[in-house]
Amino acid sequence: MKNKGVFDKKEKAMPEKIKGQRDVFISYKRENAAFVTRLYEELEHHNISAWVDLSKLHKEPGEKYQEKIRKAIESARFLLLIYTEREGCSIEGSDFIINKELAYAVEKKKEILFYPQDPINLNTSRIKPYIEKIQWLDTVETARYQLDTQESVSDEKRLSKLSEMVNRRDGFSVFEDENIFLIRVALQRKLGKITVFGNYKKLCGTGTDEFYGKDMLDICVVNKSLFIPVPSRLKPILEKLNFFREDKVKEVVRHLKMIKPDNDELRRQFVDFVENRSDIYPMPIVYGRLQHYLKQGKYCDIKLPGLDGFGVNDLIDVVSEMVACNFIEELESGKTMFNGAELGVYNISDNRTNNSEHHFTSIQLYYSDYFTFKCMTEMYHVLCSIDGGPFVIKNVQDICPLAPFLCSLGLGGYLAAYTDEGVSLMWTKRSSNISSGESWHFSYDETVSLLLDGAVDNEKHLIVGEENVVHIDTERLLYRALKEEVGATREYVDEDNHGIFEVGIIRSERLEVELISQAVLHLNSNIPLREQIKEMHNSANDGYLEISKIEFLPLRDRKSLIGRLLTPESYDVFFRMQARLKENVGKKVSVGSNTLVEDGCFFDDGANIGDYCSIHRNVYIGKNVRIGDNVKIQNNNSIYEGVILEDGVFVGTNVSFINDRYPRAILRDGRRVCRGDWVMEKTLVRYGASIGAGAIIMCGVTIGKWAMIGAGAVVLEDVPDDSVVVGNPARVIGKCKH
Repeated sequence: MKNKGVFDKKEKAMPEKIKGQRDVFISYKRENAAFVTRLYEELEHHNISAWVDLSKLHKEPGEKYQEKIRKAIESARFLLLIYTEREGCSIEGSDFIINKELAYAVEKKKEILFYPQDPINLNTSRIKPYIEKIQWLDTVETARYQLDTQESVSDEKRLSKLSEMVNRRDGFSVFEDENIFLIRVALQRKLGKITVFGNYKKLCGTGTDEFYGKDMLDICVVNKSLFIPVPSRLKPILEKLNFFREDKVKEVVRHLKMIKPDNDELRRQFVDFVENRSDIYPMPIVYGRLQHYLKQGKYCDIKLPGLDGFGVNDLIDVVSEMVACNFIEELESGKTMFNGAELGVYNISDNRTNNSEHHFTSIQLYYSDYFTFKCMTEMYHVLCSIDGGPFVIKNVQDICPLAPFLCSLGLGGYLAAYTDEGVSLMWTKRSSNISSGESWHFSYDETVSLLLDGAVDNEKHLIVGEENVVHIDTERLLYRALKEEVGATREYVDEDNHGIFEVGIIRSERLEVELISQAVLHLNSNIPLREQIKEMHNSANDGYLEISKIEFLPLRDRKSLIGRLLTPESYDVFFRMQARLKENVGKKVSVGSNTLVEDGCFFDDGANIGDYCSIHRNVYIGKNVRIGDNVKIQNNNSIYEGVILEDGVFVGTNVSFINDRYPRAILRDGRRVCRGDWVMEKTLVRYGASIGAGAIIMCGVTIGKWAMIGAGAVVLEDVPDDSVVVGNPARVIGKCKH
């Protein structure tokens, strides 16, 4: 399926019939159809379903047509009235719109959104009786002084530029009429829809609250490379602009001279990728795309060879000249950049199986550089502008065929902080200096480096193994990313809650494999979070270059993301973090899948809770408590250290578990009781047992399988299997039949 422009007129399909629930019903005058057509396309492109009749509106105002309109209004969440009052296009003169559409929507208690495309005189308007029912939307004039809206406009213009890189964008642009954009953003906010450019897919990873250990993830650089040379005629200019900084590359150059990596395989692989898809990327079409790009002034000195005989190697030569011109332009404008070393992704294998507790992921890398990375990114733009289909990656097996396009490996993730208000995630807006610039993104994002992240010996020299393989130290990589981007050193990071947990692929204006990680901050509770983060960020090496804004948002605060342009990986992983970072949870706590946890609960360090449990309001689960699968714990319970609940146990409300037979607050000499001054006795509740509300369970007892403890019972001794016990002290009164 060709990746055509979102405004391609040939593919336009307007709704004629109601097909299920819609987000919005658009009410307007027929004479305003051109504006509404563009609005409809903009909404549909951003996944907002609109009902609008562009072919028969008000031409058949019979009962059958009125019934159609009524059903459409009933099926929509909002009615959007596009108000016009200019000559020949007056809403005021339409009995049908006011009496049959607007009035019916009010009757059905639909929320009415009002967009005044023309000025309205409220004193004389027929809309006046409905004004209190209407929510007005911003126009270009009214939004002019609203900072959040203006920031959204800036973000959307950035989104448009990114889209143009990898899509054919023909016809109308939303920024020809910013009013259309403002309507769409208002609807996104009402509907809770978030703007993301591109997509992200998880390829492999660990469990919900696990991290890759050293024996689970191996990242190594194999003896292969992909280097596209800088065009000889432009190289002297880049040399003068200090693009080739010897201090940044001499160690890598020395290493490459020693190991002599193969540079033919990956280049040949790229040539084959294009040539083997001549039906998708015929050279005349590729040639035409290059002609389109070269119309830009900065490329005026680049000469295309003739079409006859034009091949993939010619494509590489032309694109390399384009990229060199881009670097010259940016360096002359004052930007700081150099041709640093990169590591591309050659292959990924994941040996995880559904029935195995342990799995092993291997990532093989190859040598490249920044110039090559930019060349292959531009090649990706050229080919995607024709057809993006071959770049769809569904699993790790699809990585190797696309290796030439994956010239870098990134590591990104979230910093999390526990405060009195709960768990918050650090979001950053990237600066315009980087590829994902002006987008809201992870807390930190770094590129994997051979010299900075490679495993070294005691003398800090790279360890080169058999077949010239070099391994990447993932712990070193993560702490470098934290330090360089946000200034978070080891002293700030929770030692039990940080690491890499996922590998994914980003497909936006670039194609890149990303290692996904997280780190929980260990902060001073007496100093405001913002002050501590500011101090950390000020000490970061790259933070001032790559980050323009920082915000800490509550873990589940999705609404704050609306109206911002997000990177696809940050948005996708945001939802994963809600399962990984549970609020009111201590260190090394394990909570199984599909377990319900209601408000007011706290799980202390080392607690282990199984799958499909129901933990209701105000439940405390103590240190190292073990709870099996399918356990139900009702409101207002404290399950203290030393208690084990096997699978299928039921605990009613206000049950008291005791773990100290002789509790004291102080000793006879007046000292406060400490941990070593009392003996914890363990309590075991066996499979399927049920404990009634208000029961008291003395420590050191075992409650048997399928036993039933009556409400208010005081259990001082072991309870046999299948027994029913009641009273104070509890006594057996029979066998449980259920």
